[in-house]
Amino acid sequence: MFYIGLFGVSLALLSSIGIFFRTLFLVCQSGVYTTLGWGEALFALFWGIRFDLAIAAIFSCSILLLAFFLSFFREKRWKILIPLPLAICTLCALLASDIMYFHDAGRHIGYELSDAATDFTSLVATAFTLYWPIALMGCGVAIVSLFLWGYLAHWAVGRKTYRLGWVKGGAASFLGILLSVVLIRGGVTGLPMSPLFAYKIGHTKMAEIALNGAYSGVYYLFKGGRKVRPVDLGPVESPQEEMARLKGFYGDKKEATDLSLSQMNVVVVLLESWPATLMKGYGFEHNVTPFFDSLSGRGISSKGMIAGGHRTTEGIFTTFCSYQNPLGQSLAKSQLSSNDYGSLAQILMDKGWETAFFQGSRKDTSGTGAFAQRLGFEKSFGKKDIPEADREYGVNKWGVFDQDIYRFVLKNLKEMKQPFLAGINTNTTHDGSLPQGVSPAFGMASEKEVRMSVLRFADDALKGFLEAYEADDAFGPTLFVLLADHTAGVTGSALAHYLIPFTLFSTDNTVSPLKIDGFVSQRDIAPTVIDLLGGHVGYFTGTSLLKAGKRRADYYHQGVLGWIDGDHLVEIYLLDGNRTQSYLLTGTLDGKREVSPDVKHKAMIKDALAFTRRSQALLFSGKTLEFKAGL
Repeated sequence: MFYIGLFGVSLALLSSIGIFFRTLFLVCQSGVYTTLGWGEALFALFWGIRFDLAIAAIFSCSILLLAFFLSFFREKRWKILIPLPLAICTLCALLASDIMYFHDAGRHIGYELSDAATDFTSLVATAFTLYWPIALMGCGVAIVSLFLWGYLAHWAVGRKTYRLGWVKGGAASFLGILLSVVLIRGGVTGLPMSPLFAYKIGHTKMAEIALNGAYSGVYYLFKGGRKVRPVDLGPVESPQEEMARLKGFYGDKKEATDLSLSQMNVVVVLLESWPATLMKGYGFEHNVTPFFDSLSGRGISSKGMIAGGHRTTEGIFTTFCSYQNPLGQSLAKSQLSSNDYGSLAQILMDKGWETAFFQGSRKDTSGTGAFAQRLGFEKSFGKKDIPEADREYGVNKWGVFDQDIYRFVLKNLKEMKQPFLAGINTNTTHDGSLPQGVSPAFGMASEKEVRMSVLRFADDALKGFLEAYEADDAFGPTLFVLLADHTAGVTGSALAHYLIPFTLFSTDNTVSPLKIDGFVSQRDIAPTVIDLLGGHVGYFTGTSLLKAGKRRADYYHQGVLGWIDGDHLVEIYLLDGNRTQSYLLTGTLDGKREVSPDVKHKAMIKDALAFTRRSQALLFSGKTLEFKAGL
C-alpha cells in the first residue's frame, strides 16, 4: 500500500500545484480577460484539470518507477521519497516561468522550452528582477509543498516497512503506470493530449486559462523535439476558387525574377522587442522614441507594421524570406530549417554582397546566429565576440547594451568589402535594466516606466549609431531598414501583440518620402529592398511598398489568424471551428470596433485561408519558392 500511497500523494500534490498556478495565471492576466465573466473563468479552470492531472501523472509515474528501484536497497529507505521534492521544485519552476513567458510573448511555453538551458542564467536573472513577485510566489509555493512532503517523509520513515519484491511492487507499479497513461492520454483512447486540445473548450481566452503551461512545454519537449507541425486550417471548399483568389493577389502569370541589382549597402536593424504601442509616432501619449519618430518623414513609413511572429528567429524569417512562419512556431532548429528559402541575404551574397549578422546576446540564443547564417549571412557575431574592453556600458542579463553593439558593428563594417548587407539584432530592450549611472528618462517605479525608460535609452543609442555612420565618408550609399523583430510585454488585443515600428530610408536620400496610410507586413521588407536596388523576385509573398495597390498583412496568435485589408480586420479562430469575428479599424493604432460581417469581410476570410493554406502547405513540403507557380 505504500507504493499506491506514494503515487496518490504525488498525484494529488502536484495536480494541486498546477491548479494553484493556473489560478495565479488568471489573476495576473485578469486585464486580458475582461470579456470573460467569472463563471466562464472558473469553468475554464475546472475544465483544465485534465492538464494538471496529466503533468502530475508524468512526474508521479517517474517517481513511482524510481521508488520501485530504490526499494531494493534496504538501507536508508527514506531515499524512496527523494524524487517527490525534485518534482515539486521542477513543476513550480515550469509553471512560474510560463506565467512570465505568457506576459512577455502572449502565449504559453511550447517548443521554446528546449532552448531554456542555453540562456539559463539570463532567464533566472530576468525572473528575479523583472518578474520578481511571480518568482517569489513560485518559491513560496514550492516551500509550502516541500513542508507537506516533509511531514509525509517523517511519517513514512517512522513506519515499519518491508521490501515489496517483484510481485507486489511490480503490481503496484503497473497499476500506477496504467493510471498515469490514462491521465496523460486524457482518457482510455487516443494519443497523448496535445496542448491544442485546450481549444476544444470553444473559446480562445478560456483555452489559455485551461492549459497548464508546464504540460505544454513538456509535451513539445518530448513530442518530436524541435519538429514543427502544421495547424489544421479546416476543409478546403473549392481549391479552384482559392487559386483564383491568389491570382487576384499576384496576377495571372508567374512573375519573373530579375536580379540586375545596383550596388548599394543595406543595413537592416531588428530593434529587439520594440512595441509600436509605446511610441508617440504610432499614437502613444508620451514621446518615448523621439529620434526614431523623427525619421518617419525621411523615407518610407506606414501607419504600422505587422510582425510575422513573437520570437527573433520568427521575425528574421519573415523579414528576410518574405514568408509566413509555421503558425505559432519557429522553423529555426527544426526539420524545416534545411530547406531553401531564397532569402534576401542569400540573394545579395550570391550577387557579391559581403554579409554579416550582429546580435547583442549570445549567438546560440534560440539558434539565432546559426539560423541567420543558414539564410545567407556569411558571418555571425554575438556578445562573446565583443571584447570586454569595448563594453563601455557593461552588460545586462542577456548581453551588451546597444551603444556597444553599434560601436562594434561600425568597426566591423569598415573592414568589410562594399557593398555589404548587415543584419543587426539589438539587445538593450531585451532586458528591463539600464547601465549603472544612467538616469531613467521616465523613472523605474512601474513596469511601464521601466519599459519606457529602457526604450528611450535604446532610441538614443540608435541616434548615435546612425549619426556616426552617416558622418563617416568610408561608407557608400546605404539603405537603412529599421523595424522591430517582434514585440514583448504587450497587453491588449491580439493585433497589439504584432504592431511594430518601421521606417526605410537611404543615406543619399534617393528614397522619396512616402507615408503609407495603412498597415504593412514584415513580408514586404525583402521585396521592397530588392525593388529599390532595381530588381524583382517572383517568389516573395510580400509586396514592394513602392507599388500602388492594396496592402494585406497577417498574424497568428494563440490559434487566431488575423487578416488585415485596408481598414478592415477579420480574425479566424482556427482552433474553434474557424469561427470568425470582423472589425473596423479606427483612428488609433490598436483601435478596432467589432462589426457585423459584410460581403467584404466574407471575402477577406476566404482570402486569408487561401493564402495561409498555400503558404503552409508549401512550407511543410519544402517548396516555398513555388508559391506563385501555377497561379
